[in-house]
Amino acid sequence: MIVFGFFLMFDLGRIPGLYIDETNYMNEVISKVSFGTDIHGLRHPIYFASVWGQGQSVLYAWIVAPFIKLFGFSIYLFRAPMAILSILTILGIIFSIYFSSKDKFLAVCVAVSLVTTPWLFISSRWVLDANISPIFVMLGLVFMYESMIRSSKRSRYIWLVFSAIFLALSAYGYVASWMYLPFLVVALIIASILKKWFSIQEMLIWSLIIFVIALPLVVFAYRVNIQHINKFSKFLFFDFPYLQANRVSSLISFKGSILGNIRVNVNSGIKQVIFGTDSLPQNSVAPYGAIFPFMLVFTFIGLLARKSFFNDNMRNFHTIVLISLFSFVPGMLVIKPNYNHWNFLWLPLAILTGYGLYLSFQRINKISWSIFLAVPVVIFWFFIFNFYFGFNNQENRFNNSNGSIAETQVIDHEMTKNYKHNKLYIESLPETFNIFRLSKKPISDSQYLLMENKAMRSSGSIVPAPSTSYGYLRDVENVSHASKGDLAMIYEDDLNNQGYRISNSHEWHVIANSEFNHRKVKIFQKE
Repeated sequence: MIVFGFFLMFDLGRIPGLYIDETNYMNEVISKVSFGTDIHGLRHPIYFASVWGQGQSVLYAWIVAPFIKLFGFSIYLFRAPMAILSILTILGIIFSIYFSSKDKFLAVCVAVSLVTTPWLFISSRWVLDANISPIFVMLGLVFMYESMIRSSKRSRYIWLVFSAIFLALSAYGYVASWMYLPFLVVALIIASILKKWFSIQEMLIWSLIIFVIALPLVVFAYRVNIQHINKFSKFLFFDFPYLQANRVSSLISFKGSILGNIRVNVNSGIKQVIFGTDSLPQNSVAPYGAIFPFMLVFTFIGLLARKSFFNDNMRNFHTIVLISLFSFVPGMLVIKPNYNHWNFLWLPLAILTGYGLYLSFQRINKISWSIFLAVPVVIFWFFIFNFYFGFNNQENRFNNSNGSIAETQVIDHEMTKNYKHNKLYIESLPETFNIFRLSKKPISDSQYLLMENKAMRSSGSIVPAPSTSYGYLRDVENVSHASKGDLAMIYEDDLNNQGYRISNSHEWHVIANSEFNHRKVKIFQKE
């Protein structure tokens, strides 16, 4: 666990590169810390509208903002709370099992399974806002289990209150939790009463706390998805944005054969698990998957295990994990699969894998099970050394791709020092401007409006990401408007595509070679 924690925190500021969603979120947090508002001027947003109005959750911002306020912004500091929360969640799971079970070997097996889960390692080293939600759900379940095994009434209520708080807050971390949590909460209430884990009074208090904390978000979801609001509004002290771009693209089509679409969706997700990739390089490395495919045998053993193999506490925790897993089945039916969209699955599956390891190895001698448990550990270290960090100087998707603050600052310094009166034409400005914004001095909402040539914001409206210009930046699609002395930055592998007009024009000539977003670029200047 110590070694896992070390590598989880190692070189966080550089690896992986900056993915576009993370860069957008960084700008939201910096704006909140620097000016007290999000990038659209909302002081207490319940949800970030983000740069295109597509929306990003606020939970992680609430956690990280005090650290940025206290110590200043850095990529390492911005990512560190996510990694630390993952470590604390793993420790919480392991300690809960260890101190409540007579057979400590189960805790060892679950620990091995968790620290060799590729998705947990990858997702904990960068900030996708949605990935904070499964952590809060799991902590809420651990706290519920702790409450269950306590004999003191006061202690039971304290742990139960923490459970309710963390489960409710998870709704502020991922929009899919709005579908997941109702099923989870209802299932837990039914199981708790039927199995006599808690009294009806305890469950009523637990449910009431969840409802009160989640109520503002329920109102927001109603206004966005039912009323389809198209301007900013308020509820209590929360500011409600509207979302210009909804998340329908993340759901299956409800046209034609719905059952057929569900079947295709589920099959696609199962294939991603079995074949070890969701084809999104920021999420996975084939064939390692979210969970090692060869470990799925133990997952099924843990999933289908007979309850008679466990003592009461081990059995109860196993039941809670099963409930958390199967509560996401409705989500699996309609949410298009990738490792982030289905992120509520991986922690429960990893724990069940640990249960499967325990059942498989408890009857063999100590030397044998030590060798068997070493196999996933060795494979995991091979994965992070070769396919994540690239310690043998191997370049990969994690250590040599996506955005780079250092490379952006070099270009910005050159522009502001030597070409302060010129424009820089770049590719895909709407997706790229955010890293330039991140690398410069923070700007307020009103300053951004001035940069976009808008004297003021229309009442209750979103000013979307720039499509053609941002400061000295211009989109290369408008390069025909370039003046003498203006520059253009083209990726070398795009010279025959977007850069064709420039690279084959007698008006432009190469003045420098550089790098941007871990890709080689050529800098042209117009004569």
